[in-house]
This record gives sequence, structure tokens and C-alpha cells, in this order.
Amino acid sequence: MNRQQLEYFLAVAEHGSLGHAAVAAGVSQPSLSQALGTLEKEMGAALVRRVRRGAVLTPAGRAFVPHARLLLRELRRTGEVTGGPAGELDLVTTPVLAVDPCAPLLGRFRGLHPEVRVRVQVTDRDTEVPGMLADGRAEVGLVYLPLDTDGIVVRPLAEHEIMAVFPPDGPPPPDPLPVRWLAGRETVGVTGHSRRRALVGDHLTAHGVRLRVTVEVAHREMVVPLVLAGAGMSFLAGTAARWAAGQGARVRRLDPPLRQWYGLAYVPGRLSPAARALAGLAMAPGGGGRVGGGSFAG
Repeated sequence: MNRQQLEYFLAVAEHGSLGHAAVAAGVSQPSLSQALGTLEKEMGAALVRRVRRGAVLTPAGRAFVPHARLLLRELRRTGEVTGGPAGELDLVTTPVLAVDPCAPLLGRFRGLHPEVRVRVQVTDRDTEVPGMLADGRAEVGLVYLPLDTDGIVVRPLAEHEIMAVFPPDGPPPPDPLPVRWLAGRETVGVTGHSRRRALVGDHLTAHGVRLRVTVEVAHREMVVPLVLAGAGMSFLAGTAARWAAGQGARVRRLDPPLRQWYGLAYVPGRLSPAARALAGLAMAPGGGGRVGGGSFAG
């Protein structure tokens, strides 16, 4: 069993077709089929079944996928060149953290390690991250805390302060904004049950505040345009809050404030040189994001 066979097998698992997998792997389809046949012979079981419109994994193939990912990571870890990290790095994060701090962090990382190809997966459910790390779908997670840490190492990095964001028109809200002032306010919400939504809800409930969700959207990208259009207020953090303020929204810190820590998560002993380099950069002073934020008065 070698790295190439594992890569070809996982390409078939991802694309569901020998032809598409061959294109993605940059190899001819006969070469890919031959490598798969050799792998199946070594495994003593059929892993892929050809069907009319592609290829599907057999039960043995589905069971082998997480093991193949872990084996491939280990081969990459032990086979890195001495000149520095190379190969591929799979990272999983959430939509908010993908923008801040993930984007600037990866920009700095790519500047230092141009030989590494980074693949970012985004999930709306923080609870999926431990499983993705455990079965090898991702090597590093950038997630809000706390996280289910059974078998997972978590390194806190910094915190986001969650702000209240209001339309540009109407009487200006007080600054800072007493949480009780929000009682009964019309709100733009995001569908789902994220940790962020639960955190905001718990903070408001603790102060006897209930909001009226008058618009609920599935895509976070709609929140700021809706607030700017006067559909209601909402809650944002980090870059999103700063961008909303720059567009004219009135952004206020809460009193008492509401902050949420984020950090890196990974399975101990499984980090490739590329993943270790990313973790080191994130945990260096100023590497993992900012704490708090600037002035949002407006």
C-alpha cells in the first residue's frame, strides 16, 4: 500500500466516478483503475464497485475511508521534505471564523509556506468538528469554544466580542448598550442552532430579555443588508461587525459585554509538519486574531 493508491481511492470516494477522480488526480483512468485493483488485492476486499453512471464504494470501501485518510496523513507526515512543510492541509471551521481570523491567518501562512495547498471546509455545526478530526476529514479545526474535547487537544487563541447592530436610521441607541434596552426589539436571525445563537440567547435570558425575530434567514450574508435596509437589528462579531459599521450600521457594545473564545483543535500525535506550522503561527503573539475590537460608535 502506498500514498498514490490511497490518494486515488479517496479521489474516487470524493467524486463518485473513476473518470472524475482521474481528472482530479491528474492521471489517466487506466492508471487509476490499475492502482485501485492493486490496492484491493492487497486489502483482500473489493473497495469500489463500478456502476452505470460512475462508481460507488462497497461496504468495505466505506469502512476503509477514515482509515485511508489517517494513513495518508501519516505518510505525508513522515515523508515531508527537509526544506519545509509541503503537501496538503485540511482545515475545518465555521462560517464566522472562516472570515475572521481564518482568512488573514491563512494569508500569512501561505506567504510563509507557499508549497502547502490548504483546503478549508466550513460547517454550520460546531458539534461536527470532533468527528471530522477523529476520522481524518480534517487535520485542524478553528472553532468556537468550549468544544467536546474527548480525545481532542484544544488551544484557546483569542475572543470575539459580540455586538448589537442596528439600522442607520432612527434614534441612535445608547453606547454602550444596556442589555435590558433590547427587550422586544425586532431582530434578524439566522436559521439553525449554532453555539453563537445559543450564547446570545443565554446572555439575553439571564437579563430577562426576549427579542422578536421578525426575519429569519438561512445565509449569514443576508444579515447586514437586511439590517441596513431597516428590517431589524442583529448580532455580529469581528470583521462582520466592523464591515457593517463601515456601511453605516450603528454597532454597539453590550453592557454587560458578551464575548466568545475561539481556538485550534486537533487530535494529538497526528499533526503533519504543515499543520504544526499553522498551529505555531496561530498561537504566536498576534497570530490567532484580535481580542475585542475598535470603536464602533456611530
